[in-house]
Amino acid sequence: MSDFSKTTSAVQHGIDRSLHTGVQVYVSIAGHCVLDTGFGMATAKHRMTASTVMLWRSAAKPLTAAAILRLCELGRVQLDMTLAELIPESRYSAISEVTTRQLLIHTSGMPLIETGWPHCTWNDTLDRICAIGTLNLGSAYQPQSTWFLLGEILQRLDSGQRSFDTILTEDLLAPLGIDDVWCGLAGDHATTLSGRLPEFTVTERGAVATSDYSAEPWLTRPSPGGNFRGPVRELGRFYEMLLDEGVTSSGETVLRAETVANMTSPHRTGRFDDTMQHVIDLGLGLFLDSNRYGTGTVPYGFGKHCSPDTFGHGGARCAMAFCDPVHKLVVAWAANGFCSEPQHQRRNRAINEAVYEDLGLWK
Repeated sequence: MSDFSKTTSAVQHGIDRSLHTGVQVYVSIAGHCVLDTGFGMATAKHRMTASTVMLWRSAAKPLTAAAILRLCELGRVQLDMTLAELIPESRYSAISEVTTRQLLIHTSGMPLIETGWPHCTWNDTLDRICAIGTLNLGSAYQPQSTWFLLGEILQRLDSGQRSFDTILTEDLLAPLGIDDVWCGLAGDHATTLSGRLPEFTVTERGAVATSDYSAEPWLTRPSPGGNFRGPVRELGRFYEMLLDEGVTSSGETVLRAETVANMTSPHRTGRFDDTMQHVIDLGLGLFLDSNRYGTGTVPYGFGKHCSPDTFGHGGARCAMAFCDPVHKLVVAWAANGFCSEPQHQRRNRAINEAVYEDLGLWK
């Protein structure tokens, strides 16, 4: 059994450089956990543990994608249905003919806009998105706006009976046996979990400052593409389900095998992404291994040792989760420090590659 000395060293290197004070890491092989721990400090007084409630940011986007695909299985939505069909008030907007598939693979042409989250209400954010006047050519990763639309689709198809976060919890997370994840904490939960929340730091222009990501409204307002929180082992369990073709460790089918195959197959290939400023291949709500476009430059990649079949998703400047089906490997980690993009990309590669090397899964 590995002592994960390289992983420990990679995390400590970030601590020494003030990129973070702590990192939480989960690793499993063929569904068997081989590492579930915290490194460093979560706060000035508390160590990072496996139970610290970390912010996943965009690393949670595949959860929302899986919830949409589950509705596809039930015949309640099709990937080529337009927003005009699903969200009627969008029919007068430039986004009316955008399809669910385009939202999932970031080819909607929607410009990056300020959604107002977390200071605006959900409905105010939706109004801002539906007011988009023009679309762009090309492909551009969307951090927030298209994911609010996917969340709204889930709510509309639920006849407005449940909120987005409740739908995700009851229809996806609960069948996975996941009960330690939230997307927007209610006041009582925020109080209960206060002792498990980390302190976050943000590095800007070389200076490190404390952030308010563990305080309201960041803590309490849901965002379908960027505000899930929980121990990263829970994110790992989601990828273990995908590794096992939609079946959980307890034998419950969450997604059909053909749905998982579709989700993890290439749907956008060889395209330059205007947001990421790099060529990236995408599945449905997932980044696919894109090392062929530049191992040392691809943003939010999985490192130089991953197989070409690897899929996953990173969280802006703080997190990563992926599955390498060739090695039956699942990795999820999150840091409590938001450093610059170049610093984070180096940290991301270092941690991912260290895990492979600790396990001997490299050439």
